Amino acid sequence: MTPHDEPIPDDSPPTEPEPEADERPKGETSDSAKARLYRYSLPAFAVMGALGGLEILRARFQRNQLFAPTRYPEGDWDPGSHGLAYQDVWFESEDGTRLHGWWFEGRRARATVVYCHGNAGSLGDRVEIFGNLLRLKVDVFAYDYRGFGKSDGEPSEKGLCADVRAALDYATGPLGVDPGRLILFGHSMGGAVAVDGAHNRQVAGLVVQSSFTDVVSMARHAYTGVPMHWIARNQFRSIDKVPEITCPKLFLHGDADEKVPIEMGQKLYAAAAPPKSWFPVRGAGHNDLHVLGGRAYFRVLSRFRERCVRG
Repeated sequence: MTPHDEPIPDDSPPTEPEPEADERPKGETSDSAKARLYRYSLPAFAVMGALGGLEILRARFQRNQLFAPTRYPEGDWDPGSHGLAYQDVWFESEDGTRLHGWWFEGRRARATVVYCHGNAGSLGDRVEIFGNLLRLKVDVFAYDYRGFGKSDGEPSEKGLCADVRAALDYATGPLGVDPGRLILFGHSMGGAVAVDGAHNRQVAGLVVQSSFTDVVSMARHAYTGVPMHWIARNQFRSIDKVPEITCPKLFLHGDADEKVPIEMGQKLYAAAAPPKSWFPVRGAGHNDLHVLGGRAYFRVLSRFRERCVRG
């Protein structure tokens, strides 16, 4: 074709595009299809959002209320600077998790206390407590749960209950403690751990201080109006275990406890099998029973020690 040639016209009829298949049911408009989509999908999205919110709240409760460990080197890791003779102890939990503890030998000790601390901090925050316990003429074996202090792992209900069994086995094994002279002492969440330990091992006595019936009840107390049976992943149902523990038990609670209401401690005491004792400390909160209880507090503990190891 030269530059002056005109293009040859195409006399064939134009080809029209084929219509797209309409997959909507006959008679259904675009608007009605969207309405049907919203009707079925939005409730599902709402449920997913609600479950996601509950999982966030569950994680928040677990992190802020149940397990709040600190790790070494945060804290005071030299009891010797407070005049306490001690030994570092390392042992393994049932699943091989490496745990750390302190062994204190008391003067003229008549029993051994295995101490289960609360949900926050570590051994490095409780040197004063161990010094006070040594006044009771006992040896003290204190340890950190998995994920606390120098201990390996991450905390969970199953893990902490395994850890207390391992601590008791270590006390009656390598440390040579007679089970008939072994007293479990648990504070707050440690009370629930100690209850589980006494439920699974032979001990001479159990002290439960400022502790709760179960985690779900504690969660409902802390988060009023929220369905906590969906939120609490860990249970620590001491209320189900104390009726089956036959050793002597001492329950202590402050009547001004701002974290675990005294009514919860009373309910736990009421559910426990005899022999048992109850000692409220007037005006005491969650962590100051030994301060406001004074001599009466230590006298009650001394008498309980004698009751446990008598004969």
